[in-house]
Amino acid sequence: MAVQGKVEAVERLPGIGWVARGWAVDLEAPNEPVRLALAFEKGMLGEFKADLLHSGLAVAEDGRHGFAVKLPGELLDGRPHLIRILVRKDGTALAHDGEEIFFPQQLHGQIESLEHAALRGWAFNELAPDRSCLLDIEIDGRHVAMVPCDQPRSDLAGFLASDGRHGFRFPLPASVFDDRPHRVVIRFANTDRQLIGSPLEVRFPRGVLTARRRRLDQLAVERGIALEEGLNALAVEPLRLIADPATYSAWLEHHEEAIETALASVGAQSGGRGGGHLGRPTVEVVPLPGPGAEVKEFAASMAGIPADAVVLLEPGARLHPAFLPLVQAALAEDGIGLVYSDEDSQGADGGRVQPHFKPGWDPDRYQAFPYVGFACAIARDCLRRAIALVTEAERPVDARAWAQAVVDTALLSAAPERVRQLPFVLYHRGPGSVEHLSRAVPERATRVQAHLDRIGAPADAELDGPERVRVRWRLPASPPPVTLIVPTRDRVDLLKACLESVLSKTTYPRYDIVIIDNDSREPETLSYLESLARRPGVWVRRWPQPFNYAAMHNAVIEEISSPYVALLNNDVEVIAPEWLEEMMGHAVRPEVGAVGAKLLYPDGMIQHGGVLVGQHGAADAAQRAFSGDEEGYFHSAMLVQTVSAVTAACLVCRRDDYLAIGGMDAECFSVAFNDVDLCLKLQARGRRILWTPHALLYHRESATRQTGRSPEALAHEQREVAHLRSKWGTETFADPFYSLNLTRGLQTHVDFNWPQPSSASDQG
Repeated sequence: MAVQGKVEAVERLPGIGWVARGWAVDLEAPNEPVRLALAFEKGMLGEFKADLLHSGLAVAEDGRHGFAVKLPGELLDGRPHLIRILVRKDGTALAHDGEEIFFPQQLHGQIESLEHAALRGWAFNELAPDRSCLLDIEIDGRHVAMVPCDQPRSDLAGFLASDGRHGFRFPLPASVFDDRPHRVVIRFANTDRQLIGSPLEVRFPRGVLTARRRRLDQLAVERGIALEEGLNALAVEPLRLIADPATYSAWLEHHEEAIETALASVGAQSGGRGGGHLGRPTVEVVPLPGPGAEVKEFAASMAGIPADAVVLLEPGARLHPAFLPLVQAALAEDGIGLVYSDEDSQGADGGRVQPHFKPGWDPDRYQAFPYVGFACAIARDCLRRAIALVTEAERPVDARAWAQAVVDTALLSAAPERVRQLPFVLYHRGPGSVEHLSRAVPERATRVQAHLDRIGAPADAELDGPERVRVRWRLPASPPPVTLIVPTRDRVDLLKACLESVLSKTTYPRYDIVIIDNDSREPETLSYLESLARRPGVWVRRWPQPFNYAAMHNAVIEEISSPYVALLNNDVEVIAPEWLEEMMGHAVRPEVGAVGAKLLYPDGMIQHGGVLVGQHGAADAAQRAFSGDEEGYFHSAMLVQTVSAVTAACLVCRRDDYLAIGGMDAECFSVAFNDVDLCLKLQARGRRILWTPHALLYHRESATRQTGRSPEALAHEQREVAHLRSKWGTETFADPFYSLNLTRGLQTHVDFNWPQPSSASDQG
């Protein structure tokens, strides 16, 4: 036979796909490339030449006897195929080193969404369901990342009988935010098989990037690492100091000094009795039994404890030496019934790790997540009441479950004024112990519901994922009307997006809208405002005066008749249709003064997670270190919670409360901090300020204000900061709903609150 050759391999080549490669040479015409054909069981698939360089063969002068033919789509359908390389001259088949049956992996995948500038979807290999697939991502023909499909997908877990880790999320890099279209292709790694939905075209404006997304690309450039590695580095970067044992150890040195100071203060208040405890409440520490211990015997022993208060100690846990004296001092205060502290864990090497810094007492937050755990002392009357309630309503499986139910019930049932927090790490869990009481198991949702029923709260408790409980507050049978107030000046693109999202998505049944037009001049804006004025339930109120956010709202709220008002910036867009139901469910509660929403930047990072008063010596939005779907620090970004203030970019309150405190301060806070001042005044009147993550909207923060501010604007801002500090003492303000041990830096919840260095005068 004049033609000799061999199919050496059928393999996947990165960026190319499946290829059959080998060599062929015609001994009668060694300098002419052999013509070959690719065939399968149904016939011919195409012709090609063996004209590539092949090492080890030099029959021809230039050694070009090799071939590499890409397998077409007909062979990549997940079914077995008989493939052969035929010599066109005589139809003979080249020898094959391996099997002639080609059976590629059965790969399945889909791009499900592009939300918050991140691609989401799933992919799996049907022949290897327990292994996570890898995906190649190309943008404009350039490989940018290899992404694992390792995020949990419960729907696929059941379908494949696997662990379900087949989901993926890929935030698009900052380079695509340039107002131009880009083509994105997602393939299974080392194949040419694309996911359903690929390719797709994306287009993002420059203005929607956050600093965190820019940081991702900066990491890739500075460190010379692949984008996916930068993504991984960025994912852990905000929390690295909290999670780093060495950093925590260094911080603890300062923290121990603070504990010593607190102990000294307690000693001074007791009259300097050398650490004696005459007249102080007695506290008994009770070790928790192991799994399977009988309920009846342990319950009887607990009920008979004569001490004034009890601490339940988890197996392997220990108390800081300062725990008991500080707890005794707190219990000695009139009416205090429960005292809790911060906690951490004992590491395998004996060090201390995983600090849990807790906020002040917050009933709403505790209902959603039992953040106190066992690190608490419970007064005898609170304990006995909790025991009675658990005995009446629950059937715990063992003594430990009973103890969890009792502690949880005691905290749920406590009057807020009876709970005291100690902002010190005084409880140390044992190595490998659970961090909290049982979390969002069905029993806890039932327990929270029982508590709500006891106090007559019109609310329903339900599981919110594997670790949280969501409490939905029911609206009256006839929900009260709400007036949405939206200030604007030109920027019709923002206003239109805001209003169309409200009108098309909002499901709350009774609302109208007042647009405050602060001297718009652009013809397109004026035309749009005229069209709005003709729509039922939409009113345009002219405000042709210098910008004063507080004054314009005060004037409009004085004029309207709705019992509730919702302040809404014109650069806000609705995401969750039930946003107003969620906020109004809390706003109608008589103890609540204002409700804020979870606002996201357009790229999905949190823009507003409540306001931390005292941050930077003034006030600023919290939770910005996290994306909208991250849990945050011990679920902080996913829990309804009491805060000191919320932003007026999306705020709901009772009109009578607003007017009773004089509305916003138009003289001192015409531009900024008017919402902070409003909330602090409401608190001073006895109202609570709530933030809910279940009301979800986008916020293009300050999109209608100039980014390059004039010296006059900067001076005005400094005057408002000075007013806030003077009126509310924000330079030394200790926000009760944020741990004293967490940072007051630019991004909250991600670093320790390090002590400030002493000034020169202090050192003298």
